[in-house]
Amino acid sequence: MDTCADPPRYRRLRKASDLRTAAAHPPQKRMRPSEEHTSFCEDKISSLPDEMLIMIVNKLDARTAITTTILSKRWRDLPAHSHTCYDLGVDDILPPRYHRLKQMVVEAKAGYVAEKNVLNLAGSHAFRDRFFAVNDWMWIVQRLTTHLQRYERWAMRRYVKQVNAFLLPRTNVQQRSIKKLRLQTFGTSNCNDQWVTSAIGRWGVEDLELVIDNSSWCYDFRLLDECKNVRLKRLVLSNCYHHYAPKSLTFQRLTALTLRKECSHISHVCYILRNCVQLVDLSLKYSGHNRDSLHIRVPKSKLKNLQLDNCNVGQVYLTSLPCLEAFACRGQPIELHYGEVPRLRHVSLNFLQTGDNAKDGSLCGLSKLFLGIPPPLEYLALQLRGGQMWIKPAAIRSQLNHLKKLLFANVAMNWDTFWILTLLAAAPALESLHVHFVNNSGKVGAAGSLDVQVEHHQQHHHLKELVVIGFGGAAWQTGFVKQIIQASPILERVHLLDGHVVDDEDRELVGLEIVRRRREWHECERLKVLDELTDGISSPHLKIVLE
Repeated sequence: MDTCADPPRYRRLRKASDLRTAAAHPPQKRMRPSEEHTSFCEDKISSLPDEMLIMIVNKLDARTAITTTILSKRWRDLPAHSHTCYDLGVDDILPPRYHRLKQMVVEAKAGYVAEKNVLNLAGSHAFRDRFFAVNDWMWIVQRLTTHLQRYERWAMRRYVKQVNAFLLPRTNVQQRSIKKLRLQTFGTSNCNDQWVTSAIGRWGVEDLELVIDNSSWCYDFRLLDECKNVRLKRLVLSNCYHHYAPKSLTFQRLTALTLRKECSHISHVCYILRNCVQLVDLSLKYSGHNRDSLHIRVPKSKLKNLQLDNCNVGQVYLTSLPCLEAFACRGQPIELHYGEVPRLRHVSLNFLQTGDNAKDGSLCGLSKLFLGIPPPLEYLALQLRGGQMWIKPAAIRSQLNHLKKLLFANVAMNWDTFWILTLLAAAPALESLHVHFVNNSGKVGAAGSLDVQVEHHQQHHHLKELVVIGFGGAAWQTGFVKQIIQASPILERVHLLDGHVVDDEDRELVGLEIVRRRREWHECERLKVLDELTDGISSPHLKIVLE
């Protein structure tokens, strides 16, 4: 017998279940390397129908949707069916390191200014040390600024390529629907004129915002007068205003215009309103020099809303604006003169006094906010803020006979509230009063305790609602509320709550929104406050809500 012979091989008999499994899942055929490479490189997404691709693009933001145009000729036209609003800002391209460096530059500049101020006050013995400290801060600012500029140049090169591919494609590209567009760049670019002309004249943008950072640039809108596809209605310009712009037909068709920073000079207002007769909304932000006076006299204007945001003006004369309905102003206190404004119903004033009024005695009379012809106001919102009280509670000569709703926001607890009662006396038809107290100091001044003892004989025969935001149950707050209750015979609802007031994002300076914050009142404390408010009050229809 041969011992080296191979052992016999026995084939295992398969079970019936194994046969069924093998028949259901046959072994896959092994692919060659070339076939395997072709399978991995196959574009499965392009095989989808256009309807499904558009659904995918709709889930993306505008910037990511634009970058899909470089994938293929088929993807190039897909965003035309989806997005209509695009925000193309160069800030989105910059890395997080840039924003950290920018914050360091802001802090270094603040340190430079602080050291420079100390240097001006320092004596001769400390002059040398302070001088070198100032130079150190200046050196830090220059080094960081160099790095920032290098990042900005790199970002602008990429930004120009993306915007050119989006706004300046070939003529055979399918027409894209762009209703709202925002362009934000660093400095000036050779393509700025082409972008604006293409966006307005070719793509028919209806809402355009141009932001030029770290520089200024002028675009002559008269270049668009020969374009036939102009549908621009709203325009926002920041550092890119042209003094001949109001003479262009494109400007004259605008219904909303916002000018920011260097391009929003006060002297342009009347010139713009006289030429842009269709303008309904006008907003000026961060403009003015040397506390200029603003005189507006445009009898043929259709302007309905006017906003002045941090404009360095001293007096505002609304001499003749027959269609004006809402006026809002924020910044330093001003003198406000009313003229022919028969439709003015809504006024919002947000003033912050930065001077030390206790030392310079620059108290502002409350009557300076209502000079001239009394307007037919129905809603008035006042935010008078500052470290110390700068309002003089003088009587208002003009009566606000049409005022229905009055809002006092951000009233400091160390301010005297007698000026609020003075304004209430000038509004005999008032129906709703909202007062917001903010605790901006560690101590409440003596004025707060005196408010409880001030006699208030004025009756409010039409006041139906009183809302106090920031109510903490202090004695002077309770006394203020009780004075209003006693002087309002038909008062129906008193709502006392804790919270604060913020600007309405949709209405900007014109509207204010109350943000409530529920406070946990102890039952004994709640009963004490309610007893003090209802003591001596016999009104069956009065409802007091304490939150």
